Amino acid sequence: WVQGFSDKIGFVNNRTVCYPCGNYIIFVDIETKKKTVLECEMGQVGAFAVNGNSEVVAFSDRKLNPFIHIYNFPELNQVTELKGDAQLDYTLLAFSFTGPYLASYSSVPEFVLSVWNWQENILLCSESQPGMTATSLSFNPMNWQQLCFVNESSLTIWDIERNNEDHYLKQKPVKIPDEEGSVTPHEDLFSPGSQSENPYYGPVLPISALAGLV
Repeated sequence: WVQGFSDKIGFVNNRTVCYPCGNYIIFVDIETKKKTVLECEMGQVGAFAVNGNSEVVAFSDRKLNPFIHIYNFPELNQVTELKGDAQLDYTLLAFSFTGPYLASYSSVPEFVLSVWNWQENILLCSESQPGMTATSLSFNPMNWQQLCFVNESSLTIWDIERNNEDHYLKQKPVKIPDEEGSVTPHEDLFSPGSQSENPYYGPVLPISALAGLV
């Protein structure tokens, strides 16, 4: 018997919404109103994310050295279990819109942003931000190699750069307007004008590297 509702909610397919409640994930068919319940065997559900394209949900458990569990729907079978270096809790999870990728962010003491290939259970890359508490984490809908990371005072775009099988997180802070709503212009003599905009694919080359190219 499970009741309750939170602001964490998502569509696991075209007709089913799901949300965490206590020690459970609740699935509700919006046409028939039928409810299905998935129990977190290790206690209360922590961070939560849902991917409607792959029809899977991910959630962390709230215990020492927590795991990230990924289940499919409607079978509710465990697809995989991700084990990172988090000691206490995960605060945010986010699926990419394209590809088998999941981002996670842990709380104290690590404050680590990690990117996983959840289908192969591989940790691709991670980066620590000591003392940084996040409020939102999401992938670029058009490019899985860009993450938007938000806290109470800043917004950061993380580029996931790839070299063969190696992946690296590269931080790019976003200039936030002042109280009047204006952004102070900043001229960069070493980079082309498009540097102010995040590229969808590949790095932006410095002007010196463009000499002689058409």
